[in-house]
Amino acid sequence: MTAKIITVFNQKGGCGKTMSTMQLSGFYGSRGLKVFVIDMDLQGTSSLWSLQAESEAPFPATVLSMAALSDGFVNKLAPIVEKHDVVLIDCPPAIESRVPWASLLISDLGLIPVVPVMDNIWASKKAEELILEAKAKHRPDLKGAYVLNMVRRGNIFDTCLEQLSNKKLIPILNTHMGMRNVFPESQLFGTFAEGFGTSAGAKEIEKLGLEVAALVGLFVPKKTKGAK
Repeated sequence: MTAKIITVFNQKGGCGKTMSTMQLSGFYGSRGLKVFVIDMDLQGTSSLWSLQAESEAPFPATVLSMAALSDGFVNKLAPIVEKHDVVLIDCPPAIESRVPWASLLISDLGLIPVVPVMDNIWASKKAEELILEAKAKHRPDLKGAYVLNMVRRGNIFDTCLEQLSNKKLIPILNTHMGMRNVFPESQLFGTFAEGFGTSAGAKEIEKLGLEVAALVGLFVPKKTKGAK
């Protein structure tokens, strides 16, 4: 077993890095995959999220903070990669940190969450450039993609999306995460969208998870009958 590694990062805080990481990891774990989340943000939100789960219904992925190791965390990954199907790395909100670069150099996919408002789009360009540099210099098979978060209808969102689409050098995933209550509620209860049952948000995460899996060549088993 050799895990697919997904780096989730951006220059700006509040763009949905941890939300994307935990929703995706929860989805993959619920489908029977062995999932490991590396929390590289000193705020420790991913770690705190998983700790909210009840002992009888633990979060369906292992979450561990390695933020104190900075870019040295990559030296600890070999046994984790060997024992898991997918590893997601939740990076700190700073391109200047050594963590995103070190993470991209060992990853199959660099995923850039972005809210379709202009400050997010301006900031995300640096993240895109980091993926392209890593791909050109060290990791030719590295893939990159944007995932839109907190998407709402309206002219401002349409305009911002158009700006991003016109200037991007990596693709925008077809599946977006909308502005849905189920996503922040997941944090409160240490679960992910599907943990509350079928909903529009749960369907979005399923589609997103399958789209990301297809990008990295990850096989996702179908949900077993009767599984929550």
